[in-house]
Amino acid sequence: MLFLLLAVAAAPAIAFWPEGGQDPNQADWTKHVRKACESRRYGIRLAAAKRVAGGGDAAIGAITAYTKDKGQNAIPSSLVDKIADAKKHQPKVTALLTTWANDQTFYWRSAAMRGLALRAGAAANEHDAWAKLFGRYTNDPAWLMRTHARFGAELIGRSDAKQQPEFDPRARVRLARMLLDNGHLPALQPLIDGLADERTFLGIPWGARLGQESSQALNRWLAADFPKLTGGDTLKSIAAILAAAKKKSGQSLSMPKLLKDADHGITGGFEIASCKFGDQFVQWSADGTIRFGIDGSRTAKLPADKWQKLLQQQSAIALEANAGVVICDKLQMVLVDEKIRVDIAPKSLPEPAADWLKRLALWVEEADETAIAANLRRGLGQFEGQ
Repeated sequence: MLFLLLAVAAAPAIAFWPEGGQDPNQADWTKHVRKACESRRYGIRLAAAKRVAGGGDAAIGAITAYTKDKGQNAIPSSLVDKIADAKKHQPKVTALLTTWANDQTFYWRSAAMRGLALRAGAAANEHDAWAKLFGRYTNDPAWLMRTHARFGAELIGRSDAKQQPEFDPRARVRLARMLLDNGHLPALQPLIDGLADERTFLGIPWGARLGQESSQALNRWLAADFPKLTGGDTLKSIAAILAAAKKKSGQSLSMPKLLKDADHGITGGFEIASCKFGDQFVQWSADGTIRFGIDGSRTAKLPADKWQKLLQQQSAIALEANAGVVICDKLQMVLVDEKIRVDIAPKSLPEPAADWLKRLALWVEEADETAIAANLRRGLGQFEGQ
């Protein structure tokens, strides 16, 4: 019910006609870029990022010079987000965002794709090029990347016919929310469903986050028509929002069921958060049942003898402290009974833990989950220690 209460309280760059950026002689863009990337004070970094983003094409030379010296991933997410949000339809800005989006090693490539999506409607005669760019990433393994690519395709009315069904509930809610926030009326059922999601993954309340995002999006869209909620009865509150959404949209919307965690006796698991290879979620029960996906909807059962061997060697993943410095991608290991929850940065996973996870992936493959095992190996590979 908390979300309801909170809601109440490398392809060629696509060219655009410049809007006319600031004269580069009027500001020292090198200084502002450095502040946006390196200042110890968050407020100064944010203010500098906003100023750089406002400079449009005039500031791009300083950004590219900085990345040449420090590397692409020295650019913080705050600067990429501000550039994306500025919606400056200028050729150098768009070229930089395209370069970032096409770089699989760039931490914030999904934010760059969002910036491109927000610029997609600027020139109707360029829509073929935009559609090709978005189509390249419409099925990307990273959920934010494919969501932003699909968002851009929707904005220009060019959804990819090869688009695969969306399996991640976070992506379904995010796409609907972004379209609604940008003046497009999507199918609202994903947002209505999000209101009723209370599921977690190893203690992470991802369902409640979806509920809050859905409620806030519907609140903004319904505005004065958003019903007054008293709290205490989640289904009653959802029914009131549903009725208001039906009336305004004219869509046929159905009342969702509350989604809660089932008691599967989960004893451990891990999450891989990766802008390169996509997020992966694995959790297991004492009987050797392995659940995959943020909602645990896909399962595999390991043979008893192999699972017992893994359990006997589980101390290999009972890590006592975080390893490495997490900036973007991370591996989070959780053991429930031992009250262990640690974050591992790329190239920081101790060898015994890496070997344990490799054996798990191997036996998942032997349980006829070849595709899942391949994804696990690829995702886990970047965390192995040097």
